Amino acid sequence: MLQDLDILEDWTTIRKAMATLGPHRVKTEPPVKLEKHLHSARSEEGRLYYNGEWYIRGQTICIDRKDECPTSAVITTINHDEVWFKRPDGSKSKLYISQLQKGKYSIKHS
Repeated sequence: MLQDLDILEDWTTIRKAMATLGPHRVKTEPPVKLEKHLHSARSEEGRLYYNGEWYIRGQTICIDRKDECPTSAVITTINHDEVWFKRPDGSKSKLYISQLQKGKYSIKHS
């Protein structure tokens, strides 16, 4: 069985040999994905500004999402980061303004 001193000497020799082979490989972090906003959307004073048009509470809109049929709805609340709406069947849902910015949903006046 090897003595502790022999193990340390072997370990030192291995480390020196590895250092002469080349630079150490440094694990790099993957690049941070920057979210690009495809559409202009923001809320201001209880109103929603989306792609050059203003939307207000009580207004009827058409909500469109890829792979789904367009839905008609009435805006019930506009907050700083979300828009609540009511469908004709009485159900309520919300859209995040970030979803509008990224193009996951789009809205237009009805």
